[in-house]
Amino acid sequence: MLSCRDAAGPEKAVRFSDATRNHVPDQNAIRQKAENPAQTPPAWLRTRFLQSLGIDRLHRRYEKYLPVVTFAAGFIWDSLTLTRIDRMSDNLILLGYLAALAFMIVITVRRQAGFIRNQWIRKMEVHFRWVVQFLLGGLLSSYVVFYFKSASWTQTSLFFVLLVILLVGNEFLEHRLGNPKLLGVLFFFCLFSFLAFFLPIVVERIDTRLILLSQALGVMASLAVFSVAFPWRRPDWLDQMRPVVAWVVSTCLVLNFFYFANLIPPVPLALKSAGIFHYVAKTGKGYQVRYVPPPRYRFWKQWDDPFYLSRDEPAFCYTAIFAPRNIRVPVRHVWSQHSPSQGWTVKARVAFEIAGGREGGYRGYSRKSGLSPGRWRVEVETDRGQILGRIDFTIQESPDPHPALQTKIID
Repeated sequence: MLSCRDAAGPEKAVRFSDATRNHVPDQNAIRQKAENPAQTPPAWLRTRFLQSLGIDRLHRRYEKYLPVVTFAAGFIWDSLTLTRIDRMSDNLILLGYLAALAFMIVITVRRQAGFIRNQWIRKMEVHFRWVVQFLLGGLLSSYVVFYFKSASWTQTSLFFVLLVILLVGNEFLEHRLGNPKLLGVLFFFCLFSFLAFFLPIVVERIDTRLILLSQALGVMASLAVFSVAFPWRRPDWLDQMRPVVAWVVSTCLVLNFFYFANLIPPVPLALKSAGIFHYVAKTGKGYQVRYVPPPRYRFWKQWDDPFYLSRDEPAFCYTAIFAPRNIRVPVRHVWSQHSPSQGWTVKARVAFEIAGGREGGYRGYSRKSGLSPGRWRVEVETDRGQILGRIDFTIQESPDPHPALQTKIID
């Protein structure tokens, strides 16, 4: 009996030892765990003190809402802190984000190719996509704030909507941010969106050549990043670069079409305020305007809509347009009237030049006579047709007596 147990014991021990030594970890399980670290609360949430407060349970319960909360908080923070598009400190921060994003793309791609064997980098690899996601979110949320100030709810809103889609989508792209083609498209898009307003601020000029230069620099910088990211010593380097080149160049062509179709907001210009009035004049204290006070439930619209028209009375369009310091650029007010048979017909174009630097925008106005009742609008646009804003209003014959006018000063 003893010999039988002695004989069976070592045999079982050998089998167990062999199984342990020859065991191969499930690579799919390891990969899924690395790609879904949210299944387990972070280490800092598993401390005894926070567990006693129930923080880890709250994290597990509301974890799916965290992307929405962080998105809203980040956007509100950027809206409050990013005050001027020409503030150099803000632009240097965005430039730092772009440099950090380029570095993370190089590290991520080279680590995926097995070209980096540093132990510290290998331990931190699970956090790479989170860092990339954070940098993209910081850039896109800043662009949403800046482009929102320049976008009008016309055709230029399409590019702004695209920015919002990318910003929201970035919160759910974590598991795909290791794809070089997607990284190439996102990096080029972020770089172009930055250069489109940064170059005019630096050279103190706004024209088409700077947009084309922004696209060219964006393509060259993006391809330079990936030419470093893919190991040169690999024989398939060109095969790896080819799809990235195709996607980056295709994105550039799409944005080029957007620009010449006037679908991109005219950053860094922005319409700060506008309105239709019965009278506008420049005084020593600011601009004096007169208008019929709106009903209390329309407290946000302190100008004439409807515009009560007396015989031979003109209408005035007042605007304040922001431009960066030391920039002078021509703009125009385009007055149009709508008719059921002909649609919108341009009645007048009034051009003038604005000077940048004032926080509240460069103030100016145009005057239109020969009005008739109906639907009207004034589009504020650049000399190449990019729309900064649109003021829609209705003209009605004035009752008798004419409603009382209120006077105020716009400083």
